[in-house]
Amino acid sequence: MTPTIRKLESFAAARDFGPLPDAPAHELSEVLHAFGAATAHATGRGPANDRYSHLIECEFSKEMQARFYVRFDLRVFVVLPYVMTGGVKQLAVDHAELAKLCAPIVKVLQDRKFDQISFDDAARSLSDEMFDKGFADGTVLAYFFESL
Repeated sequence: MTPTIRKLESFAAARDFGPLPDAPAHELSEVLHAFGAATAHATGRGPANDRYSHLIECEFSKEMQARFYVRFDLRVFVVLPYVMTGGVKQLAVDHAELAKLCAPIVKVLQDRKFDQISFDDAARSLSDEMFDKGFADGTVLAYFFESL
């Protein structure tokens, strides 16, 4: 378990696993501008409904895309890269070309002192107490980023 995951687990437990969305962040526009310099198209949205983080969607091509879930308050993010295959968006966490395309964007966030959480760490179980709080699942991803 990474130090970042330990920190997040402690944070969630201290709040009894109640939903806690990221606050609107003025820094989002600065990050979007930096992302735009590194990719063809980037759009961002703040927390809403069951999304507790800011979402930045990057389109490298019609076939290759990535979603960056960013918590400005906690300085953490997770990248979910996707490939389109036959009109279906498929998660592609081990896709070498997508990782290469995402690398300059990851660097933008790391230069701003954000810690990256791997998909495997984001998918790890956090607490069954989350179900009592209305979460669809009990993972790190659901609590800090988006309860799908």
